[in-house]
Amino acid sequence: MPNIIILSPDADGFDLAKEHFETAVVDGFGAQVTSLVPEAPDESPVDVAARVDRPGEPAFQIFHFRARDGIYTDGTDEQAIEVMLWARSILPEEPSGRIWAVDEGYNGHVELRSGMTKEDIEAGWVDHADSPPE
Repeated sequence: MPNIIILSPDADGFDLAKEHFETAVVDGFGAQVTSLVPEAPDESPVDVAARVDRPGEPAFQIFHFRARDGIYTDGTDEQAIEVMLWARSILPEEPSGRIWAVDEGYNGHVELRSGMTKEDIEAGWVDHADSPPE
């Protein structure tokens, strides 16, 4: 599960401004954000990236999509779940559409709902090999 994309399968379900992302990532991860790179080449689908470093853990990154319709993260399973919970917490409680976290290969997903826990994410993961996505 480590490489995760947080998005909406619905046309109007996800809209996250770059400025909101930048503020929220610093507020959410604090001093652990060792770099915030707000400028990317125009051809990049990503417009800002945050690197999170913690003692004794591998560093990971959180990327904001220029189109305002997604977040991408790398890292361990635990870090991916942490980013999923964080991302859901900064989005509207009642979004216009569903909010999903999918693995990079689109082999599975979980619908992210307000107030979820790590256990909810693990229990709610749908393996696409077992059932096609909704």
